[in-house]
Amino acid sequence: MTPRFKELNKVRIICERFGDFEGYVISSRLLNGRWIYKVSFAEDTTKPETFDNWIPEECLELTK
Repeated sequence: MTPRFKELNKVRIICERFGDFEGYVISSRLLNGRWIYKVSFAEDTTKPETFDNWIPEECLELTK
């Protein structure tokens, strides 16, 4: 079983519970039989600070 998203893939969060953000995958791991991804994104794109969170695979999609 391999992860769907690779490091530095740009992804969009599509689950309302995590908010509406785009960011980059910085890590992945298999947890309880499903892939979760650490995604780095800026809450306010006008500021340099980023927020990292573990997001399940079903809540992500690749951006174009």
